Amino acid sequence: MNQYEAMFLFDPTFGNNLEDCEAEIRRLMDRAEAEILFCKKWDERRLAYRIKGRKRGVYILVYFYAPTSSITPMERDAQLSENILRLLVLRAEGVTSEMMERAVTKTEQQDDAPRESKVAVVAKPAAGETDDVAKVV
Repeated sequence: MNQYEAMFLFDPTFGNNLEDCEAEIRRLMDRAEAEILFCKKWDERRLAYRIKGRKRGVYILVYFYAPTSSITPMERDAQLSENILRLLVLRAEGVTSEMMERAVTKTEQQDDAPRESKVAVVAKPAAGETDDVAKVV
């Protein structure tokens, strides 16, 4: 069995209740004969574009052991679920429990930090022009 990392994107109306999300994840993992190592809510965020008509989504990060042959059926089950908007599964060899915990706490710390925009000059104005061209990074 290999170690995997999965990022579930849940419908926000369903994802507000963490117990329901965990039950849905356990259902998928049981069908895939997987062993959950770590499961934690990552964040609720606005999506870059609509997915299944939703503008927001709840992200849940899961680390688990599973046979390689069960990943494709698990992804198919997730696609058929009405509550899961998306699922991304990656192989996570060598990820320790400290690294798993840090993956979640690092994003929580970034959300608490004030955001600063940086301005970089992209091009100098031509002779006779007075407008500076800048790009916000």
